[in-house]
Amino acid sequence: MPYNLWIFPLLSGFYFLMKYKYNTYKYQRLDSQILIFHSILYGILIFLGLYTIRVIISLIFPTVIPAIYSFLYKLPIKKQDFLWSSLFCFIITFLVVEILNLINEKNEYFSWRKPVDKAIDEIGDEVEQLFKQSFVDKLFIQITLKNNKVYVGFADTILPPKETNYLKIVPLISGYRKSETKEVEFTTEYFEALDFYDKNPSKYNTFDMDIIVMQNEILTAQIFDWDIFRLFNYPTEDIKENKKSKKK
Repeated sequence: MPYNLWIFPLLSGFYFLMKYKYNTYKYQRLDSQILIFHSILYGILIFLGLYTIRVIISLIFPTVIPAIYSFLYKLPIKKQDFLWSSLFCFIITFLVVEILNLINEKNEYFSWRKPVDKAIDEIGDEVEQLFKQSFVDKLFIQITLKNNKVYVGFADTILPPKETNYLKIVPLISGYRKSETKEVEFTTEYFEALDFYDKNPSKYNTFDMDIIVMQNEILTAQIFDWDIFRLFNYPTEDIKENKKSKKK
């Protein structure tokens, strides 16, 4: 097979990695050398697979392949061995990828993990995985920014990993950390605003409440539990008395 015709299988491998939804988020963020190597590997495998299918068809239906080639060779294109095999390798890969993406989207990916979920599990950092956990398990999260601003809320969407340096959170309460003790002081509640948006869907929607934060500005992030927060920050009288007695 002429070396110049390998361009089509290589394009097939590249297209499969970059356009098939279960690959795209992962390979968009990998090193370019790794992407090239995997494109070559997948391109060779795709070509060999399709060529094997061609051989099987020739054995079962001996007249089909010659009939197709007799038609193609009438086109004003210079005859060259493996030209059409290489070209069809890319065309078939393109069609299969688009059909698979369409089927998966129409059927909501069956019972499989969605592509974004899978990508976050495989290549997402700790903060992205925490936001995904908040979205999936309906958990509250608390984030502290470098300017000591604190937000408690939940994620209402999952963004593809590494696609942007920003994350979104729907705030419930916000405040700040005291500069000396680093204790959290909540100053603002958003419950009435969220309730107002929820009761007026024609005019407002919950996305208006999203706080967009730069991921590089997040200093700490963790699951938030109100009972635990109250236990450490608003102890009962018995706990206070025990603390006083220990100090004495």
